[in-house]
Amino acid sequence: SGEVAPAQPLARTRVLPTVTVAGKPADVLFSGLAPFNVGLYQLNIVIPADAPSGIQPVVITTGGVASKTTNLPIQ
Repeated sequence: SGEVAPAQPLARTRVLPTVTVAGKPADVLFSGLAPFNVGLYQLNIVIPADAPSGIQPVVITTGGVASKTTNLPIQ
């Protein structure tokens, strides 16, 4: 719509994506439009406790379609 996303209530995605970090499933706490932004989506995840340190691959999958792999430094 070109309008700023609301903070209350949050504009959540209809389908919760799955996220893997270093090939391990991460808990997705939030998936939706970033509050006070236009057209910017935000994912809040919990890094798996057993994820190794260092630069690790992250993949987001929704509707059977996987994102390109990106890297996330884990310490």
